[in-house]
Amino acid sequence: MKRWMLHVGFWLSYLALCILIEYMWVRVALPNEPVGALLPHIFMAPIFTSTPEILFAYYMLYRGSERFMNPAVPHWKSITEILVMFALGVMAVRLTTHYVLGHVAYGGRFAETRIWDPNVILRVVLFLGFSSGIALSIKSFRRQVASRDRENALMREKLSTELKMLRNQLHPHFLFNTLNNIYALARKKSDEAPEAVMKLSELLSFILYEAGRDSIPIAREVNFLDDYIALERIRYTGRLSIEFTRQIDNPDQLIAPLLLLPLVENAFKHGISETRFDSFIRMHLEQKQQHFNFMIENSMERDKPAATTGNIGLVNIQRQLQLTYKTHYIEISETEKTYKVSLYINLDSYGKA
Repeated sequence: MKRWMLHVGFWLSYLALCILIEYMWVRVALPNEPVGALLPHIFMAPIFTSTPEILFAYYMLYRGSERFMNPAVPHWKSITEILVMFALGVMAVRLTTHYVLGHVAYGGRFAETRIWDPNVILRVVLFLGFSSGIALSIKSFRRQVASRDRENALMREKLSTELKMLRNQLHPHFLFNTLNNIYALARKKSDEAPEAVMKLSELLSFILYEAGRDSIPIAREVNFLDDYIALERIRYTGRLSIEFTRQIDNPDQLIAPLLLLPLVENAFKHGISETRFDSFIRMHLEQKQQHFNFMIENSMERDKPAATTGNIGLVNIQRQLQLTYKTHYIEISETEKTYKVSLYINLDSYGKA
């Protein structure tokens, strides 16, 4: 809404309040006068008395409060100026009510009062302070809201930048591991090396064109994992048992990209390449409405627990979850021979962290 509309709306509301108060006061002061004859005066009186109040309120909004908050202006100067302007406002209101209203609008219907009667002056002070105080309060509230919105925008930008950095951190980590796999195939002069390069091309296409989005369908994330697992199968053929089950109610349900890759990478790196007995990786993914569960378990060397090796990916995913999903938990459990990670996400809590 435009600023001038807010100002007009505020002062019309204030005038309506003043007219109501004037009506109630006149009905008590002049009970025998017909209401119809007094209505023009009841509407006229607040307009005259409110004019000095409006002028003082705008002085406070655009000069008095600004000078008071300005560190370059001594406080005693700004306070003195405000008090002088306030006194002039009180005088203007009182002169208006005494001469214009008392003698012109109401035609001398009221008993004569001293122009500087302390009780009357006190009422004028209260009304003048009330109107300007309300206006200043609204301005202060709007400033606080604007400041909070700016802070929230900066925080969102900061968190978005951090989230992008976390995802970008996965790229060299992912490339390093994958290129190592392809290098190993090339050293063996394996016929599967070209297929591995093709799989890597598909994975890089996903990272370049889809991983930068805020969210993607679960089906795309699962397809990416399938491609990554297929690439790893090429290297570990005959040495690895992989089981990946999934139960997805809505393949189009959105999820933040690359959340699961660090967990799968971690399983291959620490559960397979460093294992001396039959290796396995078991994964189960389940999505039902807003509930998302992912479990991954891998074999592990007895004398080298996975928790003691590099855990860049796990730290990364934990921070990503903190930035993207308010409701989530990740549980890590290990035995002498297995390492297991269980992840739960409430998909409806996206962006509420």
